[in-house]
Amino acid sequence: MKQMTQRAQLIFGADGGGTKTLGILADRADHELIRRSTGPTNPNVAGVDRAAETLVDLVVSSCRGIDRSPEELGSIVCGLAGVGSRPIREALERALDAACAARNIPPLPFVLETDATIALEGAFGGGPGVIIIAGTGSVVLAKTPAGGRRLIGGWGRILGDEGSGYDLGVEALKSVARELEGRGKSGPLRELIAERFSLATREQLIAAVYKEGFAVPSLAPVVLEAAAQGDPGCTMILESAADQLADQIAPLISDWPGGERMGIVFTGGLIDHDTVYARILREKISAKWPPAKILAPMHPPVRGALILAQQKLDVR
Repeated sequence: MKQMTQRAQLIFGADGGGTKTLGILADRADHELIRRSTGPTNPNVAGVDRAAETLVDLVVSSCRGIDRSPEELGSIVCGLAGVGSRPIREALERALDAACAARNIPPLPFVLETDATIALEGAFGGGPGVIIIAGTGSVVLAKTPAGGRRLIGGWGRILGDEGSGYDLGVEALKSVARELEGRGKSGPLRELIAERFSLATREQLIAAVYKEGFAVPSLAPVVLEAAAQGDPGCTMILESAADQLADQIAPLISDWPGGERMGIVFTGGLIDHDTVYARILREKISAKWPPAKILAPMHPPVRGALILAQQKLDVR
């Protein structure tokens, strides 16, 4: 009983991706005690074993930074990119236990969530709402007023990712390809892509896309830049992409009873600030779903991880 009481004094939340990870150690009343950052913990980028070692080191060093023991942790929630796959998540869970054993400490109470999940919890302070994520990929994630979670999209670039950076990049390349054949005009896109990526001919485009593993989403900022300058072709690309993203709200409407307003937060590098794409998407949603309200997030994703950690502690 004494050990259970001791291990319920602290909570920890982390937001980890392919370049960096932020962690916050708090007391059971959710008062922040210390925050620290470290390297990547996306298991698909860092590798499963390395991601586990980095997370355990982050937690242990945070505890020791305030002269507390890792054994006082009652709940640890890590929202990570790359753990949406069950096999990868389970492999990382095993690696976390092994990393603890290697440091001669008992297994710590890690719970792994996706980065989208903690973004949703942070955006609405643990309450209901919808986040639209548009970065390299795209997904819509909702927490309904009844407390359930719903996922729309997130099928990847072959089956989905409508309105994503990959989608915008593909449409940009198609526009340039059509112009090279005399079937259309791509406006400044052709020159921008030729100048910045050395893709000016049919042969160069085909080689880059099919043989050289060209990073198609890297073209998305060029589309936004050209649209912001008034290019009609790029504006049409964004209009179409925003339409498809806005349509993904449709399956969620029935989850919000009449009179209850659905809050929506934009996240992801293409729309989480005041871009031309974000403005077009906001207009599309307002036209299609007038009851919806576009909001700024209440808290960052790492705070969402702490909210979940607190909830998991409370039910134990």
